[in-house]
Amino acid sequence: MSSLNLPASRRTILRSGLQLGVLASMASLLSACNTAENGGGAAPSTPVVTDPADPRNKKFSMIDSFYTLDNDYFQGWAKGSAAAAAALLMSRDQQVDNSNVDTLKSIFEGAQTKKIQGISTLPNTAAASPEILGIAQRAGIYVSSNWSNAAWSTPFDIGEHFYSFQAGNDVAGAREIAKVLFKEMGGSGKFIHIEGIQGNTASDDRTAGVDLALKEFPNIEMVARQPGGFSRGGTQPVIESLLTANPDVKGIMCQNDDSAIAAVNAVESRGMKDVKIVGIDAIGEFLDAIKRGSALATWGHHGAFIGAFSTVRVFDALAGAKLSPAERMMYFGGFIIDTPEAADAYQQLMYSDRPLPFNYEKMSKALHPEDWDPQNLLAPIDIEKYWAASPKPAGYSIPAAYAQAKAAGEFEKVAATYKSAFQSDPWKDVRSKCKNGGQDVI
Repeated sequence: MSSLNLPASRRTILRSGLQLGVLASMASLLSACNTAENGGGAAPSTPVVTDPADPRNKKFSMIDSFYTLDNDYFQGWAKGSAAAAAALLMSRDQQVDNSNVDTLKSIFEGAQTKKIQGISTLPNTAAASPEILGIAQRAGIYVSSNWSNAAWSTPFDIGEHFYSFQAGNDVAGAREIAKVLFKEMGGSGKFIHIEGIQGNTASDDRTAGVDLALKEFPNIEMVARQPGGFSRGGTQPVIESLLTANPDVKGIMCQNDDSAIAAVNAVESRGMKDVKIVGIDAIGEFLDAIKRGSALATWGHHGAFIGAFSTVRVFDALAGAKLSPAERMMYFGGFIIDTPEAADAYQQLMYSDRPLPFNYEKMSKALHPEDWDPQNLLAPIDIEKYWAASPKPAGYSIPAAYAQAKAAGEFEKVAATYKSAFQSDPWKDVRSKCKNGGQDVI
């Protein structure tokens, strides 16, 4: 995923005034066309609902809140969210906060005035999430939040209107993509690691994953580790300097694909054909690099899916579907894309003009209580492992509902239930083209 929790002084969201205008136009168009599939696809036909008891008849309202739409990942997220909202007959207001906490707060504070019933969000700063989510809790607005969350702050600590939290397993994902790189390097040689932003949850967790992989490959020599700001603009001068100092480097890992594009550009401009590069996110431009042999692999964790799934979670909350304690915080699956054929198949599936490969109604527990299908692998987050590196606040205790569910074995039961419910695999063909069969990292 691209940058999270970015300090204002170190953010590089847009590269020029022209891009700002383009992005503003895009955001306006996406928001105005909230029943379209976004990204060029045709608007889906409006579902015909004949059952008076169907909760879609209530035409719930929601906000989808982003900190940027300046890359493929979040444009895919918006596409998935808009398509799900259309299928569920929800009105959808799309908002972009440009990584400004005050702007995000105003979005949440204005939601009540607009009579918004639910919000799907990605808090731009993890530390601010309790305050942001508390605004919705007090207003009675249900929230499905993703990726960014303050340590030791759970839905149980905020309240029932913090309905769910979803994230990729950054430690596991970074560990596995780093291992792919180290194996391709033959288990030895010089390695450069480009972090995101130190102190950023996703960046720190991904660094922890890389460190785990390094322990398995003692002959890999990490000659440099520097932050690249989760952007190609921030990474470009860093990688140029590091390559000058280390012309015999064999591998580079960047903690998102936008940074990895800068590494690809730098390596290509120097004619360093044997340097292997990996990233995280599976954005279209980096998939192109894999297809032409300029990059090795990426961890794809499906922005369009999480946009859709988070929107469905908002719908289910408003429709009265209850989640067990173990379902309130969950990891979602993703897999390593490591061949040109898999990169092309994923690109065609997730970034083309055709509709996304999801059945949004079947994702919903409210609409399909007996045969719901998440269409991805999900598993409960163990918060004691998730935040193991973060000291608990003074006086903090694990919420009773969470502790009781864990003691009763509910987490294992929920993991098994979601695995069994995962019947329709949108990425089956892509997985078949990956070297390891596209096994989920979760």
